[in-house]
Amino acid sequence: MDEFDLTILTYQETKSDFFKDFKELENLNVVTDLALLRDANENGIFWTSSPFLGSTLFIVTNTKGGGGYFNRSSTRGIGILPVLVSSSTLWEQLLKSKIKIGSHLYQVSFLEYPQDVANIQEQVFLKGKLDANELLPTGKVYTFDSATFEAESEYVSFQGKKYPEYSYKNKKYIYVDTNRYNSVYLSSGYETTMGENLFIKVEPVLWWMDMEKERLISTKVLLGGIQFQGGEEAYDHNFRRTFLQYYLDTYMKRDLRPSVIKEKSEIFDSSESLKRLIYKNYGKRR
Repeated sequence: MDEFDLTILTYQETKSDFFKDFKELENLNVVTDLALLRDANENGIFWTSSPFLGSTLFIVTNTKGGGGYFNRSSTRGIGILPVLVSSSTLWEQLLKSKIKIGSHLYQVSFLEYPQDVANIQEQVFLKGKLDANELLPTGKVYTFDSATFEAESEYVSFQGKKYPEYSYKNKKYIYVDTNRYNSVYLSSGYETTMGENLFIKVEPVLWWMDMEKERLISTKVLLGGIQFQGGEEAYDHNFRRTFLQYYLDTYMKRDLRPSVIKEKSEIFDSSESLKRLIYKNYGKRR
């Protein structure tokens, strides 16, 4: 195994004692703004790896608040609650950074991902900087499905679209279009309109630590809009062979790894800046 792998929960695991401990926490925000913009349900409904009553086309979905649902495997409007399975060496490192949240709950901050929307003032400011070509690309890109959440799109295969990551003043952002057919309220209280673009902050990911199974479970639904299986492709009850697992392995695992910010120098970013510096320090002495 690599340093870590990604998977999702089974329906049975969402009914375990581990999840019952979440009832200790009030006002638990279970879905990120990015996930909402990419079609995730506002209640935080996420895929499990369990088929519905043995079906090959319907998958059981759930929320952290409990209550099972089921959806067609080709549906796009479902969220992803990733589970990180670490190597033993990485797990030992993570244990050193754990924070106790409840009587049996521990959290850890690890990796990073776009999560919540920047506020209105930041949106205006960053848009101006983007138009002026003053946001620095980090070189990292995120890949999401660009197909919209409409009934006919269930039969459309994955339409990957790349979104570059930018940095400004040592903070990271992505600029994404909303992929919803209806409006939604984000964490800031802002109501989206169809087709607009918004800046999303790239932030450290918080995970619940499943101490018994030595794995991490995301505290929030991180992404939406990814099909469990495309079209009418059947689910043979082997999650490793699903499209969703392919997406986790090919894109999300890569996208979670932090980029390195390489900010432009305020002094030596151009020959003109260098000339001005030389004149300032030496020109008046001539």
